[in-house]
Amino acid sequence: MSNPSPVTVLLAKLSKCSPTISAAYFDTRLHKTEENTRDVEMLRHFRLLSPDIRDAYRLRGSFRQFLNTALSTDRLYAIGANIGGYFERLSKLIDEHAYAFHDGRDADCERYEAEIREAISDVADALDDDLTLLQVQVSTKFAAVPTIAEKRRQNLHYQDRTQKLVDLLENFHFAGFGDQLAGNEELALSFRALLEDRLPAFRESLKTILQQLNQYLFEFRKIEERAKCLRSFSLHLTRHPDWSPLDWDEVASPPEWVRMAKPLQIAAHPDTRQPENESLFRELALSIPNSPGIRIDRRPPGTHQDDPAEPQVVIAKSPIRRAVRAFVKAAASDGETWLSARAWWLQHPVLLDGVREDIWLLRVLSEGDKQGKDRDWKFHVLSAPHPEFSGNLIIHDIMASARSAGEYPSA
Repeated sequence: MSNPSPVTVLLAKLSKCSPTISAAYFDTRLHKTEENTRDVEMLRHFRLLSPDIRDAYRLRGSFRQFLNTALSTDRLYAIGANIGGYFERLSKLIDEHAYAFHDGRDADCERYEAEIREAISDVADALDDDLTLLQVQVSTKFAAVPTIAEKRRQNLHYQDRTQKLVDLLENFHFAGFGDQLAGNEELALSFRALLEDRLPAFRESLKTILQQLNQYLFEFRKIEERAKCLRSFSLHLTRHPDWSPLDWDEVASPPEWVRMAKPLQIAAHPDTRQPENESLFRELALSIPNSPGIRIDRRPPGTHQDDPAEPQVVIAKSPIRRAVRAFVKAAASDGETWLSARAWWLQHPVLLDGVREDIWLLRVLSEGDKQGKDRDWKFHVLSAPHPEFSGNLIIHDIMASARSAGEYPSA
């Protein structure tokens, strides 16, 4: 019995995942559960599933197009072979969804929403596939073709294709699809998570590939120049089989091109395995000066030497720490008076040694958090909520006073 072919093995594995594939096709979305975990991982391994929003998965555009074609369903649509066709189809579907929403056609709205999600996934999958193909071609330097001429033609082809993709993504960034989908939470989330947030990474990767292709084109041109010289020299040897290079060392005035050649740097070293070099190595060994003797001081027997005392390390307090101590001491000694941290910062620049005002306020605030209940001073923070970030405060000033002082007067 012959061994099964790779196609037979692949189809056998896919047949075991048929319920999962069917659910992902008809529901347009698939969530990972304990029952389908193995199927989902296998389909992701074969690149037949792509991530969706809310921890879900979708069939990749190429596989979904194959199923649409094979089943001849009404969901079959014509998509161009280039990514521009995917973007054009997405734009048309967004417009049709807007018309259906304004006309109150709920069934058409639901159908267009499903098709828009598929179109977004198609664009993301097509960009991912193209990027993977370009990265493979660039990393192997077009290893599938043997000659420089073919490599250069492929380089120019992919260079033009990459430049078009970069221009397409830059134009798509200003198309305003996100604003048109802002009214539908699910579509807006799908657009941001699957496409919009990934576009900067796609553009940067494509620009990197384009720079590499430009570098390859320059290298191919240099290789062609060297290849022309080699072909010319080969043709010369073919036409003149008895030719041999002249001994230019014996020529008093060699031509200019000989003088341009860079000489080879040759360094000779004696072979340690040859017995005739033994006398040379002996002379080298005798020429090496003796190393100075190692002197070890030992304690005379019967005597005791005290170990030297360990040095005491005194860590000086930082200027901002001394300033904080002086500030709280001044506040505690003023009785009922409330002392402003910002005013004190302005009045004592020498103590603070160039510390910024915001750093000073944060250090005073942390001092209040670290001290315990036995302190003889207290703080009152003047703050306001942040207008945009909830849960954050804007600190305007910190007032300090003795612990016995009354409450800080409200504005």
